[in-house]
Amino acid sequence: MARGIGSPGSSTLLQVSGADPAAGVEVSQTVPAGMIWELISVSVVLVQGITDQPQPMLTIDDGGTNVIFESFGSTTFQAVSTTCRYTWAADLVMTGQVGATTNVHSIAPLPEELLLKGGYRIRTTTIGLTATGNYGVPSFYVVQYNAG
Repeated sequence: MARGIGSPGSSTLLQVSGADPAAGVEVSQTVPAGMIWELISVSVVLVQGITDQPQPMLTIDDGGTNVIFESFGSTTFQAVSTTCRYTWAADLVMTGQVGATTNVHSIAPLPEELLLKGGYRIRTTTIGLTATGNYGVPSFYVVQYNAG
């Protein structure tokens, strides 16, 4: 839990479902204006077609060009014709691709107490993402604070 933000009772634990991006498009979620998010976890599925082998990375920036944090989602590239759920959370140790075909999983770490101001973006930056790769609806688990 973040320290020194707001007054007691001013935080809300939320599960936020992001937008479902079109095939070949990265995940992107902006922290609402006037809020601070403590990012607990991010989870998203990537369906991969028959031609490419992508490697997702979670990227957090200030809403512009300044990168705050990056973490690959796996130690290996995703195999063709597979569906993998990528999950980032504190205290996880990065894995490779575990499972097969439509039931592949990979986990990776986030720093503890990662605080993001309104306007900051949580997004994927995927090496090798083409029109054959399709992210599903991302899920963000956050503690939300009023920045006012």
